[in-house]
Amino acid sequence: MLESELREIIRKQHEEMSRKKTLPRDALASLRTVAQFATIATGIRRCGKSTLLHQWAEAQRRPTLSLLFDDLRMASFSAGDFATLDRIVEAEKPANLVFDEIQLVDGWERYVKQKLDEGFRVLVTGSNATMLSAELGTHLTGRHLDLELQPFSYGEFLRFTGAKASPKSVLAYLERGGFPAYLEAGEPEILRQLVRDIVNRDVAVRHGIKDVRPLETLVAFLLANAGNRVTPSRLTGALGVNAPATVLAWFDHFEKAYLVERLERFSDSAKARSLAPKKVYAADTALARIASPSRTPDLGHALENAVWARIRRRSAQRFYWADDASECDFVFADASGAFSAVQVCYELAPENRERELAGLLGALRQFGLREGTIVTLRQSDFAREDGRAIRVVPAHEWLVD
Repeated sequence: MLESELREIIRKQHEEMSRKKTLPRDALASLRTVAQFATIATGIRRCGKSTLLHQWAEAQRRPTLSLLFDDLRMASFSAGDFATLDRIVEAEKPANLVFDEIQLVDGWERYVKQKLDEGFRVLVTGSNATMLSAELGTHLTGRHLDLELQPFSYGEFLRFTGAKASPKSVLAYLERGGFPAYLEAGEPEILRQLVRDIVNRDVAVRHGIKDVRPLETLVAFLLANAGNRVTPSRLTGALGVNAPATVLAWFDHFEKAYLVERLERFSDSAKARSLAPKKVYAADTALARIASPSRTPDLGHALENAVWARIRRRSAQRFYWADDASECDFVFADASGAFSAVQVCYELAPENRERELAGLLGALRQFGLREGTIVTLRQSDFAREDGRAIRVVPAHEWLVD
């Protein structure tokens, strides 16, 4: 690639990004850089990683050079062109380097290590954890800080749309989700194409899977069953595969692409956690909605998915709790290691009150907790059961970060 050609691409990309009106992301407060460490921002495609790093670069007092590699104009860029990029870096003398989707170029990790050794602050994005893990482990062991970005939180959704916190806006959030491009255009094909890109580019091509039809079937099933327990061995027939291990591998691929997460059942035994059925959640409630064959959305599971997303932002230790008779949707630890228990119920009514309380109280006893929370769409209440405080909180209060 010619130096003049690469300079023009960098210039145009900067102009294009600067013209966009963007919402400052909450994750900016968590984005930190440290000398000699690369900052790696990962997350599902189209969730705003490029925008996040552009916002960070615009806030810096020292100059930043940014380059997006997932751009048709960069299709011919190869490892040998890093020498051309180096000449531009030497001439421009930036203090910070932002490389968006740089993992698409072979040898990127060695180049990043070189720039770290030269004293640059380097920020990198990637849409698939699998694409980054091997390279990071080989050349950047112990020299990277990770930040995972998700689609808009409920609070960001409110700021983006100008809506006020209320049950009505929660319902809008459950329906429309948090992908910026979809919120702007309202075109469902944007979400469908996103899923196709993940199936084809992040899974099929990456892992050499030639027949994408069973992958598409699995994705549709997982997204449509957000909030449910899923057992891979029961899916082999529907997917046309013989081995549950194959289904497990595909599960893992989609999880590494940040499309879904499998939530483990809590147990002190790691073996018991691995063997127990997992619950599955979608990266965004709108993805689950477009995948569902039902014309009537399951708002209870959608609300549960939104609560999961907020917990995922806050906690690295998260589980569901269950015994033979009851279940609590979420138990999770904060930064200090202290656990909380949350039950999600679209509407707490006489016919489901005993069931919902039983699951929450079971988790509270398991963890020795004195209080728990039930998140509903609009109800607010307080009760004391079995000597423990139960707070019923409307979602528009609980979901706001």
